[in-house]
Amino acid sequence: MRQNRYLKACRMQRLAGAAIVGLMLILAVSRPAAAAPTEPVLQWTAGGLSAGTDSAGQAARVATDAWGNVAVLSGPSGGQDLAVTTYTENGILRWRSTLSPASGTFVGDWVVAAPNGDFVAVGRNLNSSGNPIQITLARFDANGALLWRKEPSVGFFPSVGRIVVDVDGNAYLAASGRGTGRFVQKYSPTGELLWSQLDASAGGFVIAASLALSPDGSDVVVTGGVSGGALWNTAVHDAATGLRKWQATAAEGLAALDVVVDATRVYVTGQGATGGGTPALTYYLSVVAYDRATGKRLWRTDRKPADSSGAAGLRMSLAPDGSLAVAGQANRGFLDWYTVALEKTGAVRWEAVRDGGLNTDEIPRVVMVLPDGTTVVSGPGGPNLSGGYIPGVTAGYSSGGARLWEAFSAMATVWATALPNGDVCAVGGYDALITCWWVPPNDASEPPPPPPALIAPTAATNLAASSSVRRRIDLGWTNTATNATSITVERCLGSGCTNFAAVSLLAPTASRWTDATVKSRSTYSYRLRASNSAGDSPYSNTATARAR
Repeated sequence: MRQNRYLKACRMQRLAGAAIVGLMLILAVSRPAAAAPTEPVLQWTAGGLSAGTDSAGQAARVATDAWGNVAVLSGPSGGQDLAVTTYTENGILRWRSTLSPASGTFVGDWVVAAPNGDFVAVGRNLNSSGNPIQITLARFDANGALLWRKEPSVGFFPSVGRIVVDVDGNAYLAASGRGTGRFVQKYSPTGELLWSQLDASAGGFVIAASLALSPDGSDVVVTGGVSGGALWNTAVHDAATGLRKWQATAAEGLAALDVVVDATRVYVTGQGATGGGTPALTYYLSVVAYDRATGKRLWRTDRKPADSSGAAGLRMSLAPDGSLAVAGQANRGFLDWYTVALEKTGAVRWEAVRDGGLNTDEIPRVVMVLPDGTTVVSGPGGPNLSGGYIPGVTAGYSSGGARLWEAFSAMATVWATALPNGDVCAVGGYDALITCWWVPPNDASEPPPPPPALIAPTAATNLAASSSVRRRIDLGWTNTATNATSITVERCLGSGCTNFAAVSLLAPTASRWTDATVKSRSTYSYRLRASNSAGDSPYSNTATARAR
C-alpha cells in the first residue's frame, strides 16, 4: 500500500510525462486548420527512423551548449542502453555515446550542458517489472568520451527531479526514494560527491520534482510534494556547503512541480487546491512566491479558465524582463494547454488556452521565453496527423498573449530547447527524434534564413604513424573537417600496399587513434577520410609504420 501511494505521488510529480507509443514517422510538417499568422521554417530533423531495439530509444530531454550543439538523451538504446546523441546547430551528427545498465533497461531523465562543452546526463535503470531500481549520473566530454559515471543511492524506487550545472561545471542532482525522502547532491566536474543533503518532512517523505540555481549561483532551490498528503515542499540550500537555509511545507495543493529563482524570490508552480472538503475543492494552476533570503510566503496566484473544472501548473520559466511564464493544463472535458504570464507581483499579464480539437488529453511539456520576449510552449497536441497520430506542437506567443506561430513535429514532444542562433528544437518519439525550426521574431519583417546547405567535408592532413609500444601503432593527424559526421580509418599490410580496408569508425572530431590489433615486427600503411550525408572527403596522405 505504501509503495502504491509512493508511485502515485511520483506520477503526480510527473504530470508532464506520458508514454509515447510506436508511430509511423511522418516526415511532412503538418499545419493546423487555421494557420498561425507566420509559420516557422523547418531547418532540419534527425532520428525517428526506427522503432525497434536497434534505435536510440525514446527521446527524453534535449540540451544546448554555448556553441549551439544539441544533445538528445534517450533510451533504451539498442534494447537496454542509455544514449546521448549530439548534433551541431545545423543538424550534423557529432557523436553518440551509450551506457549499459548492470541489469534491466535504462530510460532517460535529464541532460544538461556544462560551460566547457561537456554534457551531463541522468537516467533510471528499470527492472523486468518496469520498476526503477537505480539512478545513473554520467558526464561526457565534448567528443563523447565518458568522463565518469556514478550511481547515487537514494533508496528504493528512486525517481529523478532534475539536474542543473553551474558556471564552474559542478552538477546538482535532485532525486528521491520511497521512504527515504528527497536528496540534493553536488558533484564536481571530476565526479567527486561534494555534498549530499536530505530534505525531510513530518507526516511523510519528500519527493523531488524540480531544481533551480539562483542567478548568482549561491543558492540551489528544490521543490516537490510530500507523500500521503496535499503538501508542497520547497527548500533552499547553500550551493557551496549544502546546508539548508530554509524549508517551507504548506498545504497549497496536490503537487508542486516546478521552480524558478531570480535575485530576490523563489517561485513555485503546481496544482493548487482551495475550498473546504470534497467535492468542494477547486483545483488551480497556482504559483506561490517566497522571499529567497527568508522563505517568507509573499503571494499566491490561482488561475483556471472560466469554462474549466480545474487546472494545474506544470512548467515555469523566467522571462528576460523578470516576469513569469507558466505552462499547464486545464480540464475542459479533456485536458488542454493552458498558459499564463504573470508579473513579479503575481498579477496576471495574459492567459491563453490552446485546444487542438482532440478527443484526448493535450498536455504541454515545456515552456521557455526567448530573448525577444516570445513565450514558447511545446508538447503533444492536435490537430491529428494523417492516420490519427498525435503530433508534437511548438507554439510561440507574443508579450500580449497572441499566438504568433505554430510548428508541428511527427511525434509528441517531451522537451524543447532554444539555440543561440534563434532556432527552436523539439524532441520526442522513438529513435531520439529531433525537429528544429527557424522561428519568426516578434518583428516578423526579418526574412527566414535558408535551410543549411550541406557539402562534403575536407580531407585530414599531416597523417603520421609511429610505434613505441609493442604490438601498437599510434596515428595522429590534423582534422580540418568542421561538418563531418564520422572519420573512417583504413589499413593495409606492407609499405606501398594498395588493398586498404576499413578498420575503425571514429568520431568526427577525432585527431588521433591507436591500432592495437597489429602484429609485432610487421609494417602497416594507413589512410583516412571524413564523411557526412553529402559524401566523403578526399583521402588523407598515407602514413606507414613498423610495429614493435
